[in-house]
Amino acid sequence: MDFDELLDRRATGAEKWNPATLEGIYGTSDLLPLWVADMDFRSPAAAGAYLHARADVDEFGYEIEPPQVRPTVANWCATRHGWPVDPEHLTAAPSVVNVLGAAVQLFTEPGDGVIIQPPVFFYFALTVRRNERKLVNNPLRLVDGRYEMDFEDLEAKAADPRNKLLILCNPHNPIARVWTADELRSVDEICRRHGVHVVSDEIHGDIVYPGHVYTPFARVADNATTALSPAKTFNVAGITGAFAHIADDTARQRFREFQRRLGLMKKNALEQGVTEAVYRDGAEWVDALMGYLGRNVAYVRERLDQIEGVELIEPDGTYLMWLDFRGLGLDRKQLSTFLVERARLGLNAGSVFGREGAGFARMCIACPGRTLEEAFDRLEQAVAG
Repeated sequence: MDFDELLDRRATGAEKWNPATLEGIYGTSDLLPLWVADMDFRSPAAAGAYLHARADVDEFGYEIEPPQVRPTVANWCATRHGWPVDPEHLTAAPSVVNVLGAAVQLFTEPGDGVIIQPPVFFYFALTVRRNERKLVNNPLRLVDGRYEMDFEDLEAKAADPRNKLLILCNPHNPIARVWTADELRSVDEICRRHGVHVVSDEIHGDIVYPGHVYTPFARVADNATTALSPAKTFNVAGITGAFAHIADDTARQRFREFQRRLGLMKKNALEQGVTEAVYRDGAEWVDALMGYLGRNVAYVRERLDQIEGVELIEPDGTYLMWLDFRGLGLDRKQLSTFLVERARLGLNAGSVFGREGAGFARMCIACPGRTLEEAFDRLEQAVAG
């Protein structure tokens, strides 16, 4: 588990490092890319061991779902988070975004409102619009450097009978809040009171720093759809999918029937095998990862103390740092130019997460310490002029 190793990810076709992709987004490939939410680390040995052993068989016909996949996922939820999951309540899906899209289709009709809490993962808004639903914003509030939910506004939006669904991000991307159990109970109470279904994206649930606790929304809510995936936890986004956890029998059967209509129930056998392997044998790797990420967060905090005009929104979890550049006094276009042309950094512009993100940028710190050092050297020099 050498997280200091510098990997050449360009050789693997990694989206984050692909020159053509960078050119298309930023107008240049001469950048240090810290934008895509995946890791510049080797994945757990359990993933490679499974793939090598399976490849040695030299036979890749149709296969059934490995019988231990869902029990292994459920065991991870129970042992890691104290969440007793019935394996029968899990349904495999191609991706977390697929689960969100299915929920939009199942619990709303065209023209209905879907509530999101910006600044938030940009696929939430895209999913709502692509499914011809109305986007309803319940913006988060930044109070003394920490984001909070606006429950009064959420109550008002949920009370509108045209709004049928809330897409929750728990933990939240990009602001790195890990919502407390009390906050999630408030969400559940409001949504239950007004008949609003909640689908919760919990792909970052395992990446939580000391002093904070990830509470699965399903632990405080009776009827919710939860999207889970090993992708972020184990750095296997290129080969694994997701699971929808739905405890309600009727809702779960509706979800499964929807997936069948789209032909999405047949899963890739290698994907399922890797999922089982990392959830079964990857705990030690995740523990080591969290120690390394914690040191990276401390490094970001230390460097930003020395850079005038840029502030860190203190993270509770995830490996995504939400950086406040408003102190530089730049508008949206000027900030983009500053980061690309002067700092030569490929970050996610805050505005892509909603207009509430203007003046901010998202940085992925799941990278070797030397990469992070280079990034902040560039940023410090750019700010100094």
